[in-house]
Amino acid sequence: MPANSYPAQTAAIDSVGSWSFVLARENLPDDVAYRLAKTLHGVEAAFCTKLPQACETTAVNTVAAAPNLDLIHPGVLKYFREVGVVK
Repeated sequence: MPANSYPAQTAAIDSVGSWSFVLARENLPDDVAYRLAKTLHGVEAAFCTKLPQACETTAVNTVAAAPNLDLIHPGVLKYFREVGVVK
């Protein structure tokens, strides 16, 4: 991670990269997960301009990185299907 990626991080940090994960409790209501996914998807471009690392945190990358779609919350999958990220 390049120096100055975060406040007070003056040196580069060697790390293993992975996609960002948003974790939620198993019983999170579908409508809440749906609205969360819709909100995050709606601000992807703006978030990317604020934090370069956020450019990788996209709906498309979330689906691509999931080893199994069953691991994505049903409310999120519903939204992703509606916008064509998942068939």
